[in-house]
Amino acid sequence: MPKIVDHDARRAEIVAAVWRVIERAGMDGATVRSVAAEAGVSPGSLRYYFSDQGELVLFAAEAMTQRVVHRLEAHPTDGDGLVRAIRVLEEMLPLDEDRRAEASVWLEAIVRARFDERLAALKTAGWFGSRYLCRLAWAHLHDLDRPNSPAFTFDSSADERAAAELHTFIDGLTLQAVTHPEQLAADEVRRLLHTYLEPRP
Repeated sequence: MPKIVDHDARRAEIVAAVWRVIERAGMDGATVRSVAAEAGVSPGSLRYYFSDQGELVLFAAEAMTQRVVHRLEAHPTDGDGLVRAIRVLEEMLPLDEDRRAEASVWLEAIVRARFDERLAALKTAGWFGSRYLCRLAWAHLHDLDRPNSPAFTFDSSADERAAAELHTFIDGLTLQAVTHPEQLAADEVRRLLHTYLEPRP
């Protein structure tokens, strides 16, 4: 009888192998060959999932999105608005090894999307997803109606501008923390986030 392959289980194994390689060797070190070796399979068997570096980046970025979603779904609901806003926004910031790897993959995907149409839709969806999380954090901060989809917009133009500014701040903080970790350790990233969100006189 032909061997029955559990593709969901195999995908989970490949995702885990991709992230182990990325966390150990960075995105440049994550090749089809290195991931295959990490997973204990032949490079040819990975063609079902990705066949080149561009598809590997897409695969990793899609897996990264699911990792973030799962963490968000597991968030506790206690705490005041500031606490809940910080929980949401910290998921996008490189505050530990996992989130640094995720941010590096995402930045790699954005750069490659300029030249690789396979990543263009992911880049667009990622922008709207990040804007949604910034709107959600802003709603927590100011006790507003919660966004229920990436297409949501606030009725108030002032709230929309504030969420857009927060999005820009988070993107800039992420980029600097990834590219200059010696200047922006996790504690400093958290301090800057708190300073930005705390009420101003």
